[in-house]
Amino acid sequence: MTRPSIALDPPGGRHGPSRRQLLGMAGLLALGGCASSAGHAPTTLAPADVAAASAPFPFADPWVATVVGTPAELRAVLPDGPAPQRATLERFPGRAIPEGFWYYDGGLTYSTLLQERPAPLVFVIAGTGADDRSRLMILLARTLHAGGAHVVLIPSPSHANFIVTAGSTFMPGNGEQDAADLLKVMDAIRQRLAGRIQVTRYDLTGYSLGAWHAAFVARADAARAAPIGFGRVLLINPPLSLYHSIQQIDAMLYRGLPQGIDGLDRFLARLTDHLAYAVGPNDPLDFSGQNVVLELYQRLQPSDESLATTIGLAFRLSTTNLIFTSDVMNRSGYVFPRGQEFRSTTPLGDYLAVALRLSFTDYFNDLFVEHYAGGGLTRQDLIDRSDLRWIGGWLAGQKQIGLITNADDVILAPGDLDGLREIFGDRASVHPHGGHMGNLAFWPVVEQISGYFTA
Repeated sequence: MTRPSIALDPPGGRHGPSRRQLLGMAGLLALGGCASSAGHAPTTLAPADVAAASAPFPFADPWVATVVGTPAELRAVLPDGPAPQRATLERFPGRAIPEGFWYYDGGLTYSTLLQERPAPLVFVIAGTGADDRSRLMILLARTLHAGGAHVVLIPSPSHANFIVTAGSTFMPGNGEQDAADLLKVMDAIRQRLAGRIQVTRYDLTGYSLGAWHAAFVARADAARAAPIGFGRVLLINPPLSLYHSIQQIDAMLYRGLPQGIDGLDRFLARLTDHLAYAVGPNDPLDFSGQNVVLELYQRLQPSDESLATTIGLAFRLSTTNLIFTSDVMNRSGYVFPRGQEFRSTTPLGDYLAVALRLSFTDYFNDLFVEHYAGGGLTRQDLIDRSDLRWIGGWLAGQKQIGLITNADDVILAPGDLDGLREIFGDRASVHPHGGHMGNLAFWPVVEQISGYFTA
C-alpha cells in the first residue's frame, strides 16, 4: 500500500512523472532563494577571497534575487558543526488524527542544535508552509549555533504537521491564536530540555511568515502571568499586513499565465522543455554544484513574469497543503467531502486538481472568515488584525525587537515598507536589494543576524 508523505504528495514515483513532480520542478527554482554568556561569534563570516568579501549583493532585480538567491562565492563561511537533531512532541491528548495523516500520528516534529555550555536559547519559527528542516531554517540554525546559542527550530503554523498536531483551530493565519499555539509548543520544549542544558536567556526569531508570527508571539508572551521573557527578538523579512502580502503572492502566479490558472499546464510544459534543453547531453548541468539555480537562470534567462509565476507556484503548493489539511481537520467540506473519512488509500489526484486552483485569498474569504465570524469578528476585523500595525504601538515601544528586511521585498505591497519603518524606526535595517529572502545567505546579512544575538 502506497501512503502519502505529505497531505497531497504520495511518494514512490511508481507511476512515472506526475503533475505534482512537474510542479516541483518549477518550485525548485523558487526554493533557490525563496543567520561572554551572549555567545561566541566567529570574528568574521566573510569569504576568504578579498574581491568577494567587498562585493555588493549582485542582483538588483528582486525576482532574480528571490529565485536565484546568493551566489556561492558571496555566502557566509560558517564553521562546520553538528547537524540539528530532530525530535517529536506528542500530539494534544485525545486529539483524533485521521488515518490519512498517519505520518503525523507521533506528534509535532521540531529540531534542536544545542551547545555543551550555558548559552542563550533562540527559538526560530519557519516561513510559509515550511517545517523545521527547510533550507532557510538550517541556515539560521547554523548561523545562531556558530554564534554560541542553543537553537530550537519550529515548523510554521501553516505547515500541515503543525495544523494537524498543534493547531488549536486547524485554521492558521490568526496572529493571536497562532501565537498561543506556538507558545504552548515552546513551553513544552522548554520543559523537555530542562535539566539537559543551561539557558542564560531566551530569544526569538523567524523569517517571512515566521517573522510575522514572532511579533505576535513576543506580544502574547509579555502579557502572560509567567512569560518566557524574550531578551532579543529579530524579525527577518516579515509581511506588514498578511492580507496585503497574500494578495501580492496570489498575483505573482498569474504574471506569467495570461490565460489564468487554465494556462498552468502549458506553463509547466514549456518550463519542462526549457529545463530539458538546459540540461541537454552536450553540456549537462551539474546538479551537485553550489550554484545550480544560478546556472539554470543563466542558461534559461527567464523573464520577470516567468520568475514571478515560479515564485507564485511555490507558494501555491504551500497553499494547497494548507487548504486541504485545514479542510480535512475541520470537516468543512470545502475540498474534501464532509462525511467522508480521509484514509491513506484515498486517491488524491482530484483533490489536488481542485486545491491547486484555490489561492490564499480564497482560503481567507471562504474558510478563515467563515470560521472566525462565529466569534463575532467581521472580514474587515480580520484584515485589520493581520497587520503588524494592529500591535504597532506595542512593537514600537519594545527596544529588544529588531527588523531586517529588503527594500525590494516582493511580498510587500506598496506602502508596506514605510509602515514597517514607522513601527521600528532606527531598529529597522533595510537592505536595498535581496527580494524576498534572496540575500539571507549573503555574508553581511548572516553576520548581522549573528551579531544581533551576540552583541
